[in-house]
Amino acid sequence: KGFGSTNSPAITGEGIKMVNSVGGALVDMNEIQTHPTVVHNNTTMITEAVRGEGAILVNREGKRFINELETRDVVSKAELEQTGKSAFLIFDQSIRENLGAINGYVKRGLAVEGATLEELAKKMGINVNTLVKTMETYNGYVKAGTDKDFAKNALPRELSKAPFYAIEVSPAVHHTMGGVRINTKAQVLTADGKVIPGLYAAGEITGGVHGANRIGGNAVTDITVYGKTAGENAADFAKTSK
Repeated sequence: KGFGSTNSPAITGEGIKMVNSVGGALVDMNEIQTHPTVVHNNTTMITEAVRGEGAILVNREGKRFINELETRDVVSKAELEQTGKSAFLIFDQSIRENLGAINGYVKRGLAVEGATLEELAKKMGINVNTLVKTMETYNGYVKAGTDKDFAKNALPRELSKAPFYAIEVSPAVHHTMGGVRINTKAQVLTADGKVIPGLYAAGEITGGVHGANRIGGNAVTDITVYGKTAGENAADFAKTSK
């Protein structure tokens, strides 16, 4: 409750309700995954590649508060602990030049731009001196190859090439680990483990595959393998049940 979502607004759970209404069991329904860099009060997800290229997160006080490359749940929790329950993703022109997706964010008006850090800070409404000091400290860590504040182990570049950019971000629901219980044949099961004939499920509608946390590569494998399995078995069922 209270979270936005990166998913299509058309996804409102009818499949879950349908399966549940015919006796299908549900599992892990309280487990969700949030994505930490979604445009605040918006549903646009900012790719993690921005942080991977070296962007940092600062709060309204202009200070870093987390290793930006921590897991999604850790970064999301840290953001929610900040003033306003959001943060600013800060990057420079060098990151924009390295990552084409940023051009789209800028063109859509999702990013604040400043010719200098001072101008950016004023537009963001945070203390100019604090942000400048934060950036100087971070760039020093990049030069030294050691993040003394948060032990981030990937420091690809200094953030020193104007103009500078900021996008206000906060967590939003990105994936639901819970859903319909299935077996290895992608057949939907009842609470007592019995197969519901002719009913198959695959992908994010299912639960029990990822446990309490989901990794992107696993999710792609999940939908590919179980999607193929469900399709083939449903086709076979349709042929043999005529």
